[in-house]
Parts: sequence; structure tokens; C-alpha cells
Amino acid sequence: MRKLVPALLIGIFSGTAFAADIHEGQWRYTMTVDGMTMPPEMKNFDPSKLPPEVRAKLPQFSGNTMTMNFQHCLTEADLVPRQNNDREHCTITRMDRHGSRIDWASVCDTPHGKMNAEGTATYSGDSMTATTHMTGTGENGKPLNLTQHITGQYVGACPK
Repeated sequence: MRKLVPALLIGIFSGTAFAADIHEGQWRYTMTVDGMTMPPEMKNFDPSKLPPEVRAKLPQFSGNTMTMNFQHCLTEADLVPRQNNDREHCTITRMDRHGSRIDWASVCDTPHGKMNAEGTATYSGDSMTATTHMTGTGENGKPLNLTQHITGQYVGACPK
């Protein structure tokens, strides 16, 4: 019996550590996409007339790089870092968990056709990094091949 108790405790604490390596809750992400230029309809757009909370959600463009911030409520059933509005037109087709690493694939319907993505996210305490590779068709009908780099920070409990 004395040998069984330590073995049970190790098993219990190992399971707890495994479950705790990814914090469920609200996460704040910064996504950078290389090879993305500003859409023509945004070139003459003046965001200064928008409220600050709306402006903060708009993508920022610098050369061929787009950067945007978003938040997502991460749950055990949905461990992929994504914008909430992606749920309307994107479907996660595969999500595999390997400890603190999540591998996934998704398909999104866009006005120009299907966009396929494969990504890997690694969580470490209150932070994470991810890379997603996306392929599809751009607005000009040419093949599109993009890479997203995402960093994330745990914020706290999900809003009610």
C-alpha cells in the first residue's frame, strides 16, 4: 500500500500538469501576415473618424505586411487561435493536441473561393506562438500563399 500511494499521487499530479499546460480563458493575439497588401478600398479610408475601440480592431498595413490584434475565448474544445468572426465562414477540419502543442487544419469560404490553412500553436504558461500557412485564390484570381505568425497572451477568464 505504501508504494501504491506515491504512484497514485504522481499520476494525479501528472494529469493535472498536463491539463494545466494550456490556460482556458480569454487570450489576446497579435497576428502578422507577410505578403498581404492593403486592399484598394482601404487606401482612401480615414480610420481617425472611428471610435478608438473600433480602430484597434482594424488591420494595420506596412508594405506587404498586415498586422492585427484580436481576442478569443480558448476552451478545451476550441484550442485554435482565431478571430471570433472566423466561425461564420471557417471550419476546423482537424485539431490534434500533443501536450502544449496544437496542430490544426481549416477551410474557409471567401468571396474568391476556398482558403486552406494548416497551423501549429505552442502554449507555454501565459503565452503562445503559432504559425499558419494558408493557400487559396486571391482577389485577382492568382494563387495565394500566405504565412501568418501569431503571438498570444493569456488575459484571464472568458467574458460572460
